[in-house]
Amino acid sequence: MSVTISLIVNVQIPGGPKVSSTQTLDVAGYDSNEYVIPHGGADHTVDVQPSDASHVKLLLISADHYADTLTYKVKDETGTGTHPVKLDTQQLLVGAGAMSLLEKAPKQLVFNNGGAADATVQILVGRSA
Repeated sequence: MSVTISLIVNVQIPGGPKVSSTQTLDVAGYDSNEYVIPHGGADHTVDVQPSDASHVKLLLISADHYADTLTYKVKDETGTGTHPVKLDTQQLLVGAGAMSLLEKAPKQLVFNNGGAADATVQILVGRSA
């Protein structure tokens, strides 16, 4: 049974351009998980989704607060991950083109929180069959 995810994007600059987009994305299933990433700078691995990582069609990562010290990497075969990505704002990747920006399809992410407080991170994944 498929699930339809609705995407609504509205970007507006006061006195400037406004770009709006509405899209639906049909997926075979989704996962939504919340993780507390402890402060202190140690790596913390989380599962993104249980099936083949190449089937990810949507990845949304958000946090209760953002800082340059909160990062994540896609875990690779060595267990260390690819290059770190700053989680300095909510991040939404939709489609194969956007997912390729992560270098690898995400099955596990390795978070690092070098800040002074724990961060709660929510991950939403939509995947094909």
